[in-house]
Amino acid sequence: MKKFMLIFFILVFVLGIFISFSFAEEKWPNKPIRLIIGYGAGGSADLSARMLAPILEKELGQKIVCENKPGGAGTVAASLTATQKPDGYQLFTLVTAPAVLTPHMQDLPFNPLEDFSLISRYAIWQYGLAVRSDSPWKTFDDFIKFAKENPGKVSYSLSGAGNPQHLVMERLGLINGIEWKAIPFKSGPEASAACMGGHTSVIAGTSEQITTGDMRVLVSFDEERNEAFPDAPTLKELGYDIVAPSLLGIAGPAGIPEPIVEKLDQAIKKALDDPKFIDLMKKIKFKIAYLDHKEFRKQLELVYKEQGELIKKIGLGKEQ
Repeated sequence: MKKFMLIFFILVFVLGIFISFSFAEEKWPNKPIRLIIGYGAGGSADLSARMLAPILEKELGQKIVCENKPGGAGTVAASLTATQKPDGYQLFTLVTAPAVLTPHMQDLPFNPLEDFSLISRYAIWQYGLAVRSDSPWKTFDDFIKFAKENPGKVSYSLSGAGNPQHLVMERLGLINGIEWKAIPFKSGPEASAACMGGHTSVIAGTSEQITTGDMRVLVSFDEERNEAFPDAPTLKELGYDIVAPSLLGIAGPAGIPEPIVEKLDQAIKKALDDPKFIDLMKKIKFKIAYLDHKEFRKQLELVYKEQGELIKKIGLGKEQ
């Protein structure tokens, strides 16, 4: 009899936990959601996330609290989120570097394939190599010629070390036998300001100054010519088999219940149709490119493998 009663109470206890958890999921969200942004204020990633937040608030009925945690090209935000409770109230902007690049180049306190619940990819970056409008370099070939003839005199600014544009520039340096210096900043505006002020020779990435005409793009790092700067050839057009991987999405710590992931995913999908959001994305040179949480997972796994093999091949991988 005692054994029966013990089993009965255990079953009631487990059932109670299950019912409570299911009720919590059903009522989600019932408090503000924290969204950590992996770059500094004013950059394109920051602006896109902060524009997305109020639209999601309407869809979810709760406040989205944005918080900047720049550093390590997004790895600081990723590291912080990986340790949080998987209840759907802790999210972050998952970008290319911590998702598929940096883990192959240095030891990190997280595994992107295991430690995150992917929600949605909502955009892709549009990268290029840009100079001030008054630069003497009219083409990418002009720039490469100067860099070869002047070892160590060329520097390039970028938003964070270990990101896709950093990898592209290092590969170009290896291919052409060029010595140049990477100057990473915490945000795109800081990297742009450095180039505009003459503190760096070029900027690898994107910049608002391209839109205003204060900068021009010498070459695109994309697969095809970029709508944001259609006159700039791609690296592939110039004979380099190089394309910068790109993803910008929302994720959270591993273990977020599937119903919450689905609800978040659908809210983001609807938000991407908002006219104001579409207009902003065009201005900051982002391309809206939605993938649901399952497709996002497939993309991350594929690109993670491809980039890992490439990084190892060119000698930039971490020591085992």
